[in-house]
Amino acid sequence: MITQKTIKPRGLWILVKPVEKESHELESGLVLPSTEEQEQKAVGIIQDIGNEVDNDIHVGDEVIYGAYAGETIKRREDSKEVEYKLILDEDVIAFLKEDNK
Repeated sequence: MITQKTIKPRGLWILVKPVEKESHELESGLVLPSTEEQEQKAVGIIQDIGNEVDNDIHVGDEVIYGAYAGETIKRREDSKEVEYKLILDEDVIAFLKEDNK
């Protein structure tokens, strides 16, 4: 039996699960592939944080980070390959929050 190991970031490192977006819909309703957008930035959900990460960053936060930041880790989970990123806390560009209008 193979035991799945947990990835635990150290120090200022953050474990992020990227959110894949295949297209971008304009206000006009036109849907465009977002290849250019993905090359410039990436979106993900924070899975775990190191013990020295800023107090304003929490597990479960949806963040925008540099697409080329950090290290990519691929793991087998439930018979499929899942990708994670290990990034530094300074690579978090912004938080995505719900508008409460």
